[in-house]
Amino acid sequence: MPLAAEDVFDIFFTGATDPRHGCVMIGWIGQKPVYLEFETPAIATSETLTTVYRNGRQPVASFEWTMGTHMGMATIRGRKVSMSHLVMPGGDSSTRTFRAADGRTFEWRKVAGMPGAYDLKPGHGGPSIARFSRFSQPQNTPVGPSHALLQCRFDDDNLLLEAALALSLNRWVDSHGY
Repeated sequence: MPLAAEDVFDIFFTGATDPRHGCVMIGWIGQKPVYLEFETPAIATSETLTTVYRNGRQPVASFEWTMGTHMGMATIRGRKVSMSHLVMPGGDSSTRTFRAADGRTFEWRKVAGMPGAYDLKPGHGGPSIARFSRFSQPQNTPVGPSHALLQCRFDDDNLLLEAALALSLNRWVDSHGY
């Protein structure tokens, strides 16, 4: 659900900067702790699996990569969708959209003049409900050294998970020049 403009919650990105492996998101939405961890074991096979854990070791989503680096299927709380549905083309080259499980559409939009930064907006337009931005150097934060920050203006666990998955894929796609 949307929140008042003054309600902004910080979720810090710690661990590795790789959006597929070793990246940990830690923060709070109100009094609720947020913990998501992306793990992709390095195994010599043509199939690669990224598992997303919530609150420790509780798996909540996964990405099945084909040929190691090509998008395959995503499983989000038991629902299977093509990973490409999390990074569908938007209205212009700076935007990619995804449809949440509840049918709402959202877009991650690159922020002009801020390399590696993205705004999350409702698909029908309107103000940003979250911003992801990277730090130029690791920063000391309440959760320890962090390399990026997601500032949210919403309190919706399902949307947070789906937005984090779409953001991870956007970051991966953009870092690999696709």
